[in-house]
Amino acid sequence: MKRKFSKTYGRVNEDIELALEEHMIFVHYKRGNIEKSACLLKNENRPLKEYVDSFLKENNVSEELKTEVIEYLQDAKNLSGKQWSEFTDFLMKALSLHMVFAVTLAVSIFIGYKSGAYLDGRIDVYPLFTLIGLAGGLALGGYSVYAMAIKYFKPGSFLEKKEKKKQVAVTEPERKWQEIDVSLDEVRKAVRKFSDDLPKGVYRTILVNDDNSIDFTQLAHILNGIPSRKFYMSKETYDLFEEAENHIPVQMDMVQNAVDQYVKDNQKYPMLPFDPSKRVNYYQLLQDHYLKEHPDIQFYITDCDGLVTHIRPSEKRA
Repeated sequence: MKRKFSKTYGRVNEDIELALEEHMIFVHYKRGNIEKSACLLKNENRPLKEYVDSFLKENNVSEELKTEVIEYLQDAKNLSGKQWSEFTDFLMKALSLHMVFAVTLAVSIFIGYKSGAYLDGRIDVYPLFTLIGLAGGLALGGYSVYAMAIKYFKPGSFLEKKEKKKQVAVTEPERKWQEIDVSLDEVRKAVRKFSDDLPKGVYRTILVNDDNSIDFTQLAHILNGIPSRKFYMSKETYDLFEEAENHIPVQMDMVQNAVDQYVKDNQKYPMLPFDPSKRVNYYQLLQDHYLKEHPDIQFYITDCDGLVTHIRPSEKRA
């Protein structure tokens, strides 16, 4: 018995597939590019949710998806009992109807036989009317059985081979948000609140479109509307920018990726020694092929985990 659960967070899908067998539970979890699978043996008489609980916690499954899985497992506990109950109810119904069918057919044949035999005895043409009576009784009984079978074993019964398609729930039409004027600070607060509500392992970059603009359809419920102008975000540093600075986040991401790779390979930052402003040394990055082109903007390395910024830091005084 298989069941799949799914949740969508922006452009990231979170899926869990469960397969319940008699002696084991197969679990497959996928979130973005992360995939985990486990085969859990049921060797104790414990609730099903206890077997998968550690797997859900270990992989930081979102609370919404975890709740759905646990509720399903709690319902599945009595599933076999429900199926057996349905089968026994059907069996009793079927046996009762089969007895009715048999009695109906037998009575019809008996009446036809007796009627034909009576006429043969009166007219003395045996076995003509006896055979006609048997045929008539058989036909009448067969028709009666057929009529009852159609009535009680119509499509939708337990024996139906093809399951009915599940009715698709009618979803409410997507809400149309009004345009609003917001400041950069209001957008920053909305992004932070959105990020706080995300499950572990899902990042605020799901808000960023390919051109680094922010997808405000995911923030509309926080802002109570869609901003009338565009805002932009760096996918690497999460810095926010207005329309006039839309060229900065693209170059910022390019430089940040180059700096991160350089640090990973060389265990030091690409900047000139004793440079008080900690400017990113583009010459070094270009020479070692970490950058393909020279950025138009000068970026600086901050003390915050090596993140870059386009704002020149104030030089420390001696």
